[in-house]
Amino acid sequence: MPNTLEKTYSPSGAERRWYAQWQQDGIYHSSPSERTPYSVLMPPPNVTGILHFGHVLNNTIQDIYIRWARLNGRETCWFPGLDHAGIATQTKVEKELKSQGLRRHDLGREAFIGRVWEWKNTYGGIILEQLRTLGVSADWERTLFTMDESASRAVAEVFVRLFDEGLIYRGKRIINWSPVAQSALSDEEVIFREVREHLYTLRYNLENGQGALLVATVRPETIFADVAVAVNPNDERYRHLIGSNVIVPLTGRSVPIIADDYADPAFGTGCVKITPAHDPNDFEIGQRHNLPILQCISADATLNELAGEFNGLDRFVARKKVVARLEDEGLLELKEDYTHNVGFSERGEEAVEPYLSDQWFVRMKPLAEPALEAVRDGRITFYPGHWVRTYEHWMSNVRDWCISRQLWWGHRIPVYYAEDGRFTAALSEAEARHKLGLSATDVVVQDPDVLDTWFSSWLWPMTTMGWQGPFSDEKSPSRQAQELMSYYLPTNLLVTGPDIIFFWVARMIMASLKFKGEIPFRDVYFTSIIRDVKGRKLSKSLGNSPDPLNIIEKYGSDAVRFTMIYLAPLGMDVRLDIDEKSQDIASMELGRNFANKVWNACRFLQIKRQELSEGATASASYQLTTADRWIRSRYASTVKAASAALKEYRITEYAKILYDFIWRDFCDWYVEVVKVQLSKAADDNDRVAILNNAFEIIDGTLHLLHPVMPFITEELWHGLFGHAADDSISTSVAPVCREGDIDVETEERFATLQLMVEALRRQRAEMGIPPGERLDVYIRVRPEEKAFYTSQGAIISALARCAELVIDSDLDKPSGSVADVVRGNEIYLVVAGKIDFDKERSRISKEIERLTAALSGVDKKLSNPNFVANAKPEIIEIERQKKADWTDALAKLQRNRASI
Repeated sequence: MPNTLEKTYSPSGAERRWYAQWQQDGIYHSSPSERTPYSVLMPPPNVTGILHFGHVLNNTIQDIYIRWARLNGRETCWFPGLDHAGIATQTKVEKELKSQGLRRHDLGREAFIGRVWEWKNTYGGIILEQLRTLGVSADWERTLFTMDESASRAVAEVFVRLFDEGLIYRGKRIINWSPVAQSALSDEEVIFREVREHLYTLRYNLENGQGALLVATVRPETIFADVAVAVNPNDERYRHLIGSNVIVPLTGRSVPIIADDYADPAFGTGCVKITPAHDPNDFEIGQRHNLPILQCISADATLNELAGEFNGLDRFVARKKVVARLEDEGLLELKEDYTHNVGFSERGEEAVEPYLSDQWFVRMKPLAEPALEAVRDGRITFYPGHWVRTYEHWMSNVRDWCISRQLWWGHRIPVYYAEDGRFTAALSEAEARHKLGLSATDVVVQDPDVLDTWFSSWLWPMTTMGWQGPFSDEKSPSRQAQELMSYYLPTNLLVTGPDIIFFWVARMIMASLKFKGEIPFRDVYFTSIIRDVKGRKLSKSLGNSPDPLNIIEKYGSDAVRFTMIYLAPLGMDVRLDIDEKSQDIASMELGRNFANKVWNACRFLQIKRQELSEGATASASYQLTTADRWIRSRYASTVKAASAALKEYRITEYAKILYDFIWRDFCDWYVEVVKVQLSKAADDNDRVAILNNAFEIIDGTLHLLHPVMPFITEELWHGLFGHAADDSISTSVAPVCREGDIDVETEERFATLQLMVEALRRQRAEMGIPPGERLDVYIRVRPEEKAFYTSQGAIISALARCAELVIDSDLDKPSGSVADVVRGNEIYLVVAGKIDFDKERSRISKEIERLTAALSGVDKKLSNPNFVANAKPEIIEIERQKKADWTDALAKLQRNRASI
């Protein structure tokens, strides 16, 4: 039996109830079957993570495709998980210890790691619970943590295999160094900010005493590690000095002047100090020219003994003192303001130090070549496609990957050192001794560093399916893992941000091809950046990043999901209207109003069905009306268009197609038509037939809408059709377009009818006619259209509030009427006696004059280059919106005056 729908929809109650039901019934668990598979990899959020709107958008897109594939009969599996987030998690626990007056070294490595596990078990994974609030239909039984035993085994085996093949090596490189965390950072853990500092021009006196080179730098505190000065070989100013020596200020050391294309004659003085230990570009120059490497800044970001009297000073304190000494000695030529981007640690928030150290690296070029080809030859498709160029550029110029981190939390590097300094990679101490030719009593010590978090993440397509590594594959492969991978791999879709195209997407392609000979996914959808209406990225520090859970609580999960998709066109940023004071998002009204519209239309149909006499059955003699055929055609067209939009990853179009059909065609028009039809039906049997058509359309429409609005569609599907509690719309069948129902001519004619009624409504509103007052209406149509529009007279009369309706192909404009033209049809609304024509004409003329003057003022502003160049973007946007609004209003006024 159908359940009576409440007067108003309560999202929070329905959402909690249905998600619990879905979990209880286990309808989202998947196993290999005879059906065609469809699988998605959830980008694993950090174990420390809290839900933000990036997660909302990303996971809603994934859920749309999983739910749509499920409705289409696919065996769907969405693999969820959590990333151990090395530096982020360790930082959390260290802050907790600090509040207790402790450091990790006070506990020791083993005890500290124990504390991190305790923290993870207590607080970690909150974000996965929050994702349930969003309604994601992941197979939670397959949740993987990147530090789980099986995943950890795979990480170790992959490291050892790559080491044995010579693809992992230890070497000195310039890396991003966090003085706070005392660890290397990956590029994605570095946030660049615009910083206003100074550019210092220093005097490097020629060794022969015949003058000096002027060298510009923003880091004078690093001069103690200078080993050369570079000039461009084509720079005529300095070509004669190449091969000479200069004296480094404050040090007395002589260094060579070298020629290198890196030196830009147009920047500063064209002379560049070369400090290989403290700048990645300088390091490359040093390698090219076989220069020595000196290091004057220590791991804690203080200057060392090489800096002499400045030894022990913090780098920024030292900078001020070094500049003062240079000035005292006449070696500071110029100091000027300079704005540039500086990298900061995402976690510690301190300026990152380019630092030379021994680290572990993966040779990337041999892995990159097949991964590049997989995208070029179309096995993997990017959406939007322009990201292929970015991918190609990076993969063609790939640099070796620094994979070691000076942390305790993470996968410890499986390298063991003998007392004589030799080392090898192994899965255990015993294996290491064997590979090193040592006895069982010889001591080996494991490398203290851990692996970059991405080293476990790049194996995600395989480890989520239980894969334990290449050696396990060869010796004792997991039958379950083999079964899952042969069935679900490659997965169908990866949804991620373009900012990690290199750090994660590219590396997953490399790893899957290397270890399984298979691509990890077929399609990659890159999400939009979410901004506020001022164009700023959402940020807690800016106060423009509301808690999604609060927004979901206020508007409902479906409303939030629908709004985000509606506002997220492929390849373009999402703009949210955020009130920084209240932390509300007005944009979400769109989704909530839409949900209410759907609910109210369904409730109306249910009420009308409940009003029918018991035992009434659909009349066999009932013939579908033109309006019935129109809605069936519009529905079939909508199924076709929405399905195509999803297939092509045009998800915003999918949302807009449904919005337009449901709001305008079904709710605003067809429901009103149904009211007319029910009132004029011969008996309840005809009314059953009328409602059956409406219910058939809404059933299919709920299925179309379900992927983006799962909760309300489940509630309505049960409420309208009385399905069993353990049935779910999720596991029913997607609608298929019935091509035979598409009637283009009827759709076009009815679209014209809609425009006619809307024109009449607009005329009434602009003339100030009360909505309930009926007026005479005359419509002149083409002779061949007369029969159609006459047959729809009852609908036009009801929807346009007509007192008398005359439709003919040969009639004159009635006296006292206002006119409009819709697709060649002339419509006349008789307003005689309702308005004073002279007074109304005068009023409109004055308003036209006022608006014309106002528009002229706006046009002058917007055509003024100084205004456009100097005004804030939001002010310019306000002026442009004024122009658009006033232009529209002016056109309406001119049309009204012409019709009187």
